Amino acid sequence: MITVRLAGPGDATVLAEMRYAFRSEMVAPTEPETHFLERVTRWLANRLGGEVWTGWIACAPGEPVGLVLVQLVEKVPNPVPEAENIGYVSSLYVRPRWRGRGIGGRLLTTALDFCRQSGVDNVVLWPSPLSIPLYQRHGFRSAGEVMELRWAGDQAGQNSPGLRPAARPRSSGRAEAPR
Repeated sequence: MITVRLAGPGDATVLAEMRYAFRSEMVAPTEPETHFLERVTRWLANRLGGEVWTGWIACAPGEPVGLVLVQLVEKVPNPVPEAENIGYVSSLYVRPRWRGRGIGGRLLTTALDFCRQSGVDNVVLWPSPLSIPLYQRHGFRSAGEVMELRWAGDQAGQNSPGLRPAARPRSSGRAEAPR
């Protein structure tokens, strides 16, 4: 039997391990696993149980098998009837041998219920190619309203000198690939 429960700071190590597995399935890691696990365990332990990040862990008897994290992003107050938080779903992951059993759907439903109860007006996420059908089954659609600027080659999210944006506007107003 699979249970889904709220994750707390004491779960940070196992959540960090699953986060590493999740991301390293898609792209070869550039950070040594031990360094990443130490860094993310501290990060999660400091944030889970607070007001901004909330997480859930799916467990089989004696084994954690999945996770999902939600960040409530506060918006600037509005003078109109509009929610003032956005839900950001991150790190939805189920260990490979447990996939195809509805665990990802249960985790996502739990996260979305939390977002509804928190009064958010929309939920955003960046899906992996494998997860797109799951999100679509739960009502997610690609939205043309979101704009994004990514700095090419900058893995740390820092605007390093000498880097160019991934796309540069042309005079036609259309983006062109970096040269």
